[in-house]
Amino acid sequence: MRFDKIYTSKSTDTLIKIAAVVGALTVIAGGYSFYLNNIWRPKVEILSVDFLKGEATVKVKNSTFLIYGDSTFLINAMGDWGIRFGSSRSNKDDYDRLELTKKGMVVEYLKENK
Repeated sequence: MRFDKIYTSKSTDTLIKIAAVVGALTVIAGGYSFYLNNIWRPKVEILSVDFLKGEATVKVKNSTFLIYGDSTFLINAMGDWGIRFGSSRSNKDDYDRLELTKKGMVVEYLKENK
């Protein structure tokens, strides 16, 4: 038995083309989602920091923000990324670093008080 030519109807050809386009879009969306979740991170520029007062001025994209106290400042629309003061001592008001967080977990120390 040979299958040199396979004959399909016009509607089947259309369905195959639609399935190919949907498959390609799914692969592209999956790749973009992987990039956002595993590779991309926001660019944060620290303009000034006062660890004693617990105040920092940071620049994210083209906006400048004041961060202060024991709170996490969210810096993207989905709320995944944030910046906060961190402390390794028992007194929470004694800050010694600025932390870049993703979903509340520390990803990187932006600046440390030495």
